Amino acid sequence: MQSARRRLREHRPRRGIPLPFLCIIVALGVLPLLLVGLRVLALAGHSAAFLSLSGDWLNQHFSLLWIAAEDRTAILHVVQLPLAALLVAITRLSLGIRVLGFRAILIAIGMREVGILPSLVLIAIIAACVVLVRPLMRRSGMPLYARVSSILSIVAATMVAGLLLGTTFDSAILSSFAFFPVVILAMLAESIADSVARENIATAAWRTGATIVLALLIALVASWPLLSQLALACPELIMTQLVLVILVSEFADWRLLEDFRPGDTAEKPANGLCIAVVRNRWSNTILRHTGGNAPRRYRLCSVQALVDALRGAGHTVAVLEADARLYNRLRDFIPGSALGNTPGALVINYAGGVQGTGRLCQVPSLCEMIGVPYTGPDPLAMAAISDQLLLAQTLAAHHLPALALQEPGCITDAGGDAAGPWLVLHRFQSDREALRAQGKASLARAVRRIVAAGDRPLIARAPVGRMLRVIVMRGETEDAAPQVLPPLESQTPKRRHGVARLDQHERAAVEGAARRVFIALRCRDIARIDLWLDSAGVAGVVGVRVVDLLSPRGDAAFAAAAAGIPYPVLITHFIACHVRPMHQAPAAFSNLRTLPETA
Repeated sequence: MQSARRRLREHRPRRGIPLPFLCIIVALGVLPLLLVGLRVLALAGHSAAFLSLSGDWLNQHFSLLWIAAEDRTAILHVVQLPLAALLVAITRLSLGIRVLGFRAILIAIGMREVGILPSLVLIAIIAACVVLVRPLMRRSGMPLYARVSSILSIVAATMVAGLLLGTTFDSAILSSFAFFPVVILAMLAESIADSVARENIATAAWRTGATIVLALLIALVASWPLLSQLALACPELIMTQLVLVILVSEFADWRLLEDFRPGDTAEKPANGLCIAVVRNRWSNTILRHTGGNAPRRYRLCSVQALVDALRGAGHTVAVLEADARLYNRLRDFIPGSALGNTPGALVINYAGGVQGTGRLCQVPSLCEMIGVPYTGPDPLAMAAISDQLLLAQTLAAHHLPALALQEPGCITDAGGDAAGPWLVLHRFQSDREALRAQGKASLARAVRRIVAAGDRPLIARAPVGRMLRVIVMRGETEDAAPQVLPPLESQTPKRRHGVARLDQHERAAVEGAARRVFIALRCRDIARIDLWLDSAGVAGVVGVRVVDLLSPRGDAAFAAAAAGIPYPVLITHFIACHVRPMHQAPAAFSNLRTLPETA
């Protein structure tokens, strides 16, 4: 209630429409009311001839009452649609209650077709089935159309089963299942399951319940005989309802219950942030496919544990898709007051980009353009990390051992020495694992795979030595050196990574190399440095990863636990790296002062 009162007190009209145009719009909304008045005067037999004749002409020629009774239901769905849209706009904009889009209108149509009780029972059955089945579909990697087709099949099977059981047990409720519009039910089921995946069960239940209550209200209002008669007799009222939607948007966008989040019982401190966890799971907003796509792990990786940890720390969190609609969603989610001198908002870049050679730079570039703080390297640093050849050149400029990359043609075409092992890398996709090749035939196959994926291949001799993964985090203060967590090493034969056993000299070499790489590449907050350690104790760089590191079962969480840092503390430290006044120098540049000078 306090939040609602605060929103009412601080609300200011949007003023997106200039005043002259707003006056014209209001006049267009009042005009249908005047026409309704003329109709009433004509029915009442008013003495004014002109007014009576005008109202009588409207009643005879501008009315839908002539439609036959068996056809009126379909026409009522059309003429009452603006009223239903107005109720949805008031619910979402004025009350701030999040619903499952405009599906409440569709559900209301279904309720009017088969009845309220059968509709509620059917919705509950379908929602439970899809919420249980949909995670299995996602884990299996089924594409969108396959999932939707499967959901439609489940819906159809449930409705047919209800019809058969209703006939067997003489149940009118079960028999009516088959007459509920199947497309409406499938869309609702998909929305419920998607809300569970993006938020949590409590939030999904709240939104579904709010949607059903709103649908019930729409169905009751639409079934009111007097209102139905008025909608058919005076179709010009559609314009009035449209104007009311515009006025709600301009003057009643209060969103009173926007901050109410079921299931979030944590007490929010005063310094809670608006955090958008941006990820790539779908690729639906592209005009055509071009270049390389993000690895499959981005689609399968869950961010729920990260979201729960952030909400447990008192932050307001939303999970957004990193596609062409990201700007609009960030604009709707982040309030203007959160972008002051000390930022109160943050974008956690968990995305690998949609497609193309510069896909890893897409989210940082957008955040730079609109002025929203974000995690990970800046676009220029991300470009150097994304391009394997540029990465090797940058490391060589800082006298850091790296892979000696070359084009594959000198080996596969010129008949050079193809004895392995080789590493075949995606040049512009450093977040993909390198392919290993032993001989000339396997090397050629690996090269063809990368070319088929829309990237340019680079090859290098596989380094000899121990392969390590080192997590490096930004220090506690601006001037502090980056913190190196315990190095990890692959544990054969299961290839799981555990804490590497290193002596003092080896640990110093590994930590020093990882720290210098972190500073040289301006990684800012956290990075995973893949190194090799040869028999002489010299550490070289295989690759760098700066995205998709905060999973509770990932390398960062494992290394932090080995260092005595619990996962919530790791997330808190990660967020604290980005909460600083804007006038302070970014850590990416202030850390350059600590870069060791080399001969």
